[in-house]
Amino acid sequence: MFPFVKRARLGRGLALAVVPAMLLGMGGAAVAATHTLTVTVINRNGAKVKAGLRLVDVKTSETFSATSGKAKKLRKGTYAVLTSVTTGNTVTLSGKAVKVSGSAKLTIDARQGKGVGMALSPAPAGLDRYMSMRVCTRTSASEGWEASAGPGTKLYIVPFASKYLGFAALGWWTDHSGESTSYAALHQTTGVPGGLGRTFARGQLATFRAVQRRGPAGSNYSGLAVQPQTSGCGQDLYAGLGSTDRPAVTNVLVTPGTWHVRADSSAATKSGETWVIGGYFAKRTVKAGKSYNLNFFNSVWGPSSQLPVTIRGRIMFGLNEMFTDPAFPHDGSVEGGDKAVATLTYGGKKVAGKQDKGWEPESTELYYTVKKAGWYTLTNTATRYYPEITYPAGMLSTTSRVTFRFQSKPKASALAGVYSVHLVPTGLSMTNRAKPGSTTKVAVKMLRTVVDPDAKRGKDPKLSKLTAQMSPDSGKTWRTVPVQKINGTWYATVKNPTTSAVALKVRATVAGGAYTEVTVFRAYGIG
Repeated sequence: MFPFVKRARLGRGLALAVVPAMLLGMGGAAVAATHTLTVTVINRNGAKVKAGLRLVDVKTSETFSATSGKAKKLRKGTYAVLTSVTTGNTVTLSGKAVKVSGSAKLTIDARQGKGVGMALSPAPAGLDRYMSMRVCTRTSASEGWEASAGPGTKLYIVPFASKYLGFAALGWWTDHSGESTSYAALHQTTGVPGGLGRTFARGQLATFRAVQRRGPAGSNYSGLAVQPQTSGCGQDLYAGLGSTDRPAVTNVLVTPGTWHVRADSSAATKSGETWVIGGYFAKRTVKAGKSYNLNFFNSVWGPSSQLPVTIRGRIMFGLNEMFTDPAFPHDGSVEGGDKAVATLTYGGKKVAGKQDKGWEPESTELYYTVKKAGWYTLTNTATRYYPEITYPAGMLSTTSRVTFRFQSKPKASALAGVYSVHLVPTGLSMTNRAKPGSTTKVAVKMLRTVVDPDAKRGKDPKLSKLTAQMSPDSGKTWRTVPVQKINGTWYATVKNPTTSAVALKVRATVAGGAYTEVTVFRAYGIG
């Protein structure tokens, strides 16, 4: 997952901060740790070695760090002991459960490790095979110990039958191009049995057809990856399938189950570093023999599904969800780089305002305590801003604006009675461009999503009017375009100019006069 320590700085590193577990429960009385555990670790050559250990109380899930060869003070109980042992080009994982009472001792001998193998039948030609494995407690994969291997490295696991432990192995096959067919297979067990080799027939796999377009992202480089979403030790094991700087269509074959399919965007900074600047997590559950389509980096990047909300008489709205792929409207900003200015008016007068100058340490929110019942108008305008990188020439979706007109009142707790609006052009190229002088149908999708459980959703308002405009000159002039409903979906029909890009503006008005208006500049390209 991305390290959202700071909202905008996705690329500063992917290491997660580890917070040591507290020995004492929150608010509980102190319990003396008068018992000890000493673990001896032996590598595959038969030598005693120093190794880091993770100790997990299987009853409380408290986690402790320790080092082999040293007595660790603990409370009396049963603990899972997790570690890895590297010997030459081998890595051996071990997970054992031990009762700690008095001076307990445990030996972990990597020579007892059994080989872990993952294979496909028939074997794919021309692809490298990689594998990750994890031993963990049955309560949480995050408490596990993980090891990975590429070509030339062998993985082993020390068998140990225990209801407290589990094991998972993820194998993947790729040529790293991010474009050719790739594979990923997950195998999980209860306990840690021996003989963990597993071969999967290709007919047992499901297929993702992943389309990676170009145009709106802050970089032309993207990487494709998959991660299992499961209740076992395989949760979030990572299979990187390669990267490319071109539009790509990739078939990814995976074992049945639930997966995150990731498309990460990366860019070179002005100091020469490479940062991950954003990406998608498309969660899908798949079945053997079935095919599924995913489209990443689509136009038009505009406001997310977020709506203004009043909680206990206080209007709230976040400024930083203004550049979202319409295929993923619930995911917020896919790239952490923007400036934004929001204003709230009542009776034509400004009553609140908020500005995000870019690269703020936290998300920026507009708040206003409602003093009078009536109509409020909230406008938020955002522009792309990433000073450490150079944006690609001709980047799309450079500025977006949203305006909501809605009613609120003191002490209310309710979602604004409007819709979020998302624009989906059809028939564009892999670079999100239309042919000069052609006609583009833009699907207009409307959602109403409650995020805060304290906000009453109320009935969805009835749409009374939908209007659309386009601009061929970055908003200097606007032209009204026809809108019609086809098979339950609204479409705006845009006659495209011969050069440059198209800006789009759509207003969805509901019964009573409330509305949402969305504007996206350089919504899609021409040429």
